[in-house]
Amino acid sequence: MKKQVNVGFIGAGSFVSGYHLLTARDSELMKIRAIADISKETLDLQQKKFKPDYVTTDYKEVLADPEIDMVIIGTKHDLHAKLIIESLEANKWVFCEKPMAQDDQESRAVIEAVEKSTGKLAIGFNRRFAPAHRDMKKLIQSVKRPWFLYYRQMCPYVSKAKFYYTQPHILYEGTHILDLVCWLFDDVPVRVNMTGDFTDNSVQLEFKDGSQVLFLCGTMSSFLYWKEQLEFCAEHHAINIADMVDMRVRGWEGEFDRLYSPYLDEKKEEVFKYGFDFYDTLRSELIYRQTDFINQYNIPIEHVNRPAPNPLPYDIEKYDKSNPELQIFFPDKGWRQSLEHFAECFLSGKEPENASGIDGALSTELAVALMKSLELGQRVEFKSQFLKEKK
Repeated sequence: MKKQVNVGFIGAGSFVSGYHLLTARDSELMKIRAIADISKETLDLQQKKFKPDYVTTDYKEVLADPEIDMVIIGTKHDLHAKLIIESLEANKWVFCEKPMAQDDQESRAVIEAVEKSTGKLAIGFNRRFAPAHRDMKKLIQSVKRPWFLYYRQMCPYVSKAKFYYTQPHILYEGTHILDLVCWLFDDVPVRVNMTGDFTDNSVQLEFKDGSQVLFLCGTMSSFLYWKEQLEFCAEHHAINIADMVDMRVRGWEGEFDRLYSPYLDEKKEEVFKYGFDFYDTLRSELIYRQTDFINQYNIPIEHVNRPAPNPLPYDIEKYDKSNPELQIFFPDKGWRQSLEHFAECFLSGKEPENASGIDGALSTELAVALMKSLELGQRVEFKSQFLKEKK
């Protein structure tokens, strides 16, 4: 049996560099064979940092390379479907960042390519691999439905290209949570409704068993406030998860509240010792120190100012990132686990638990239905044209 997966990257920008390239470089399961990007400057940097066998500005070299087993796609969103199809036609295993497609027509083309290929497709919906979410899914299986779930995914974005303000946020960011909800519930909504505007939305999902999801998705928040919050309620049961770090469990006999390590175990010891307050305060402090970033975009920002409970250290301003390769102090959202799992399945022959092409199509289909709801100003019935094809 092969011991390592030879990986080729198509697109090597800041996100791929900060997560998937780090994972592939440091994993015993993977070897970075090639990196393709349109920027020669980016390729020079990645060549020095990650030491692939070669770099190229022509992604077709990656697809034509018989040594490459798996392709990781991290380009601009509008290229995802095209590159997935070409990679599958080359019979590669494909791991692509979200969203898989921009509309149902692209989704159909991708699924047809999956059916014809000897490769497999995984979409980078990493939230289903976040340790807190995986523990939660195990807990709620024993709970009587209906379930009620609230999810907040709100964080300001700034970009020179202002990408996040020119694309529908529910499609390009919200699909993460649409996939997570369907995975947690093992079901899809029968009605959907969305209010708000192009970038900031309140989403309601209704399920046939009476379960409901309220999802806030957008940019209306502060850089100092953690991005994601989950609350689950059912009969005599409740779970609260703050930024995938602090999980509070109520209603399960013998279960306890849990803390989870941040990404790459950064400040794990301190988080486990002092709790979520340490994580939250240090995260805010580290953002505050990014003076160039703050000044460039004229961001109103202040220190978190509240009494520190014992035994939270009062000299938190002395803490800094331990790992210089971390872009920022983040929770563990499942990036590493999702990619390593896909590689392990390639080597072992097991069926991947990653989001499949059908899951990718479903998340896009839901986002499109929600945009239709917003346009019509009313809730709409939802029936997936892709779900019956899921095995």
